[in-house]
Amino acid sequence: MILLLAPASVALALLQSPVSAPATAAPVPEAIVAATLEDLRKGELYLDAATIEPILAASFTVIEGGDRLSGSFAYLEPIRRMRERGAEVKELRFEQKLVQVFGASAVATYRYVKVWRDGGVRHREQGWSSDVFELRDDGAWILVHRHRGR
Repeated sequence: MILLLAPASVALALLQSPVSAPATAAPVPEAIVAATLEDLRKGELYLDAATIEPILAASFTVIEGGDRLSGSFAYLEPIRRMRERGAEVKELRFEQKLVQVFGASAVATYRYVKVWRDGGVRHREQGWSSDVFELRDDGAWILVHRHRGR
């Protein structure tokens, strides 16, 4: 049997060499967009326009129920008014989510279920949504368009 021993200086050098931590992988763009979508869901659930506003393009458009709204103000103001009059979203689920990133653009498609009470009247809506996001120069993803249908 032959036993090879490394010189003590080699063993000492190995023990003293700095161990670098594994490089952290860059965040996956789809995961970032999915997190942004979740922030939008929570903002809508809690009627919190202040949460939604920074991740909504000023030129945001939404098509819902055959109606089209243009501009973030036109979308956020009804949310603010609902909150002021005491409306409450009881449930808002985004299901069967699919997020796809194409360079500086992303599309999230999902099925949504929304139940809310406004003025003592219970409402329920469900359908499919397609959200289009844009990557800003500062690295943030913002919502530029939403199309909801039943």
